[in-house]
Amino acid sequence: MAPKDANSLFSRWPVMRALRNRIRRILPGFLRHRKLKMPVLETERLVMRKFEQDDLKDIIAWEKISSTKNEQVEAQKFLEYCFGEYRAGGAGPWGMQLKETGAIAGNCGFPHLIFDELCGEVNYYIAPKHRGKELAAEAVKALLQFGFQEIGLTRIQARCDPDNIASERVMQKVGMKFDGFIEHAPFSKEKTTKQKLYAILAKDFILPPHGVHDGATDVTAQSDGRR
Repeated sequence: MAPKDANSLFSRWPVMRALRNRIRRILPGFLRHRKLKMPVLETERLVMRKFEQDDLKDIIAWEKISSTKNEQVEAQKFLEYCFGEYRAGGAGPWGMQLKETGAIAGNCGFPHLIFDELCGEVNYYIAPKHRGKELAAEAVKALLQFGFQEIGLTRIQARCDPDNIASERVMQKVGMKFDGFIEHAPFSKEKTTKQKLYAILAKDFILPPHGVHDGATDVTAQSDGRR
């Protein structure tokens, strides 16, 4: 079975969906219904794109679980969540496809976007067997560039549990600064009551110099006709 720790995708996706639904309920209608274009983002090692049904096998493999019916159901629920986000808002989780092998190594995206404040929040997940390669930082840099340059955000933030050192290092590596502690979502099942909040402003985001191989260098955005 998939491990149900703080890094397990299958343990987190219902909370992600519930939080997005709550945000939609409290936002004004004209902001709620703004749709985003979701291009393919290409970095040095990744093609970041919408999920497709054919990705099911890779998603099951994320947590090193066998292909039993129940586990396939959980993975399919995550895909349906992604497809629902694409339909509702135009954008949702990006699948992180490795250029070298074609495998989907994880996902990332903007679970929160508050347009009237030009603020967004990013999250990211890397499957256990792909960790330790700085893929998360590479993907988040691409999201920051897209968020600031294409969406027009002025602030992007991220959060993690206090003991999730690996996730915190990702935020630090992409230039985010510690901004204090924030409450967990009220419907979260996590035992900790606070999370660490990191943030970066558009004016402080520095693109890597041209030609420097540092993850998301010169991110390329491509139109995407998938799904």
